[in-house]
Amino acid sequence: MNPLRIHQRLLIFLLLVLALACVISPWLALGADWFAARWPGLLPERIQFSRVFNRAFMIAGFILFIPFRRQILPAQLKNLLTPGARVAGRNLLTGMGLAVGSITFLVVVMAVSNVFTLFFRLSLEAALAQCTGALAAGIFAGSLEEVFFRGILLVGLRENGGPVRAYLLANLFYSAIHFVKPGNPYFLDGLSPLAGFRHLLTTFEPFLDPLPILPGIFGLFLIGVVLSYALVKTGNLYLSIGLHAGWVFGLKTIRVFGDFQRQDLGWLFGSTDPKIVSGVITWLGIILVGVVISRLIRADSQLEAGRPPATVA
Repeated sequence: MNPLRIHQRLLIFLLLVLALACVISPWLALGADWFAARWPGLLPERIQFSRVFNRAFMIAGFILFIPFRRQILPAQLKNLLTPGARVAGRNLLTGMGLAVGSITFLVVVMAVSNVFTLFFRLSLEAALAQCTGALAAGIFAGSLEEVFFRGILLVGLRENGGPVRAYLLANLFYSAIHFVKPGNPYFLDGLSPLAGFRHLLTTFEPFLDPLPILPGIFGLFLIGVVLSYALVKTGNLYLSIGLHAGWVFGLKTIRVFGDFQRQDLGWLFGSTDPKIVSGVITWLGIILVGVVISRLIRADSQLEAGRPPATVA
């Protein structure tokens, strides 16, 4: 019998994590309510079950990662994370610069199109706090998601199939997973052992009416393709992490420097959630970032070979 491939082992691991999260989440909710009732100073209000389930998923992942780490981590992941400090730092800063630059350009285009008004909405202290939090969130999300979706899933699929199949499956999964969200917020009243499984089913409700989410899925798919391309061409994860972190930072800080003039941004900038990502202008911008990455990598390879680089737009 052939051994399970890495993406198959990864799927089994995720299913086990979800199952464990479904089992422990009602008990965590019960414990949180008990804690809030006795120590309101430390936990002043009840926690919605969706948040409890998210924490349960993280706890289950940490618990199961220890015995499963050798089965789900590809051998070359270490090489993807240890290219050397100079290369890692350069790629990380290049990715963040490209991402923040592309968001800045998009904001200017939206302002010219009378979709976005530029002004300082917050005080200096509040703006710095929000930017700091956005940077931390970007680095955390970028590192975690790139290691998982590109360093493990994409690499595992490339090992056992063609690059087209790997790009397609890894990035479709990456884009679709962003729409797995719970419905209306609610609290558990007492212990309900099956609440976790019921909650898990509700997170797939957006896919029952897929048309509204298709533009967002396509936009996220393009982002995933560019991030995957960055990994494949550089041989390490740091350009991908920088791009991912920079895009998260940019999207979370847009409203520090202005505000949208309307809720529906139209088909050019995103009429459905997630806004901006679901817009045609953003799709073109993502493709342009991929082209710039290709030119930059080509210029680097020519420098290493001792040839003068071509002009990079």
